[in-house]
Amino acid sequence: MSTEWFHRQPGEQVAHSEDTPNMVLLGSGAPDWVRLPPELGGDTLRVRGHFRGACPKCEACPDCAHLVLDEDYGVAECVAHGFLWYRRRGAE
Repeated sequence: MSTEWFHRQPGEQVAHSEDTPNMVLLGSGAPDWVRLPPELGGDTLRVRGHFRGACPKCEACPDCAHLVLDEDYGVAECVAHGFLWYRRRGAE
């Protein structure tokens, strides 16, 4: 079994396949895995949960989608600032 990786821009509902140009994924469900951006190491992390909450950067998006990831990472999707990566409280 292989994993198909998709890329999605903040706010979009369509994700595009990394390897197959004409394949798209529709919908807004939480993924099983995500990759950290290169500046954070580019590791692949399992998604452990998701919730809606305030943006960690601004007040423009009081209802951001958040993903809870392995290694105490989280990512929020803000309409004004895009994807915001953070370490959850209590992380070292």
